[in-house]
Amino acid sequence: MDAVHLPVTPAGTLQQTVYQYSLSVVLPDFIAQMLLPQQAFFTAQYGYVCSAPRLNMACFKANEALEDTLLRYLHRIAGMQQALPLTLNNYSGVPEHSVYVRLQEHTAFRQWVRALQPVADYITGNGFPAMQMIMHPRLPIAAGLPPQVYHKAITHYSQQVFYAAFTATEWVLIKEQPALPDSRPLCKFHLL
Repeated sequence: MDAVHLPVTPAGTLQQTVYQYSLSVVLPDFIAQMLLPQQAFFTAQYGYVCSAPRLNMACFKANEALEDTLLRYLHRIAGMQQALPLTLNNYSGVPEHSVYVRLQEHTAFRQWVRALQPVADYITGNGFPAMQMIMHPRLPIAAGLPPQVYHKAITHYSQQVFYAAFTATEWVLIKEQPALPDSRPLCKFHLL
C-alpha cells in the first residue's frame, strides 16, 4: 500500500471559518403564532418558502475566536438596557424584494442599536467588515423575492391588518455557517 503525503500547513496560517451572526429581539410565541398563517398563505399563494421571522438589531461576520469577548460585551450591554414595549402594526414592503410588518418604536429601538457600538468597534478592530446596524427595524414576512412575486404579494398584504404589542425582554445572538441553511441560537441576553 502506498503512503499518501499531504502538505502540512503551519498552525498560524490556518484559516478559521467566518460565520454570519445576527443579534435579534426574542419574539414572544404568540407573535410567531400570528405570523405562521400569514407565512403559510404566502407559501401557498406565491410558492415562496418564508424563513422564521426575526426582528434583527445587527448583523456581522466574525470567527469563533472572537465569540467569548463578543458574548461578554453583549451581556454587559444588554444588562444596561431597559426592556421596551414594542408595537408591530400593519404590513409594508421594500420595493421590489421584501414584505414585512412595521415596528412603530424606531427611536427606542435605535437606542439599543447605538449601544452596540463597542461590539461594532471590536469586530472591525479585528479585521472583519463593519457591523450592519439596523436603524430602520422591520419584521420580514418574506425577503429576497423576485419582482413579480413582490408586486403580487404587496398588493395583497397592503390591504391586510396586523397588530401586536409586547414587551421585549431578551435579545438572542444567532450564528449561521456560510453555505448551510441552518442557524442556531448561540446565547440569550436578558434586559433590565
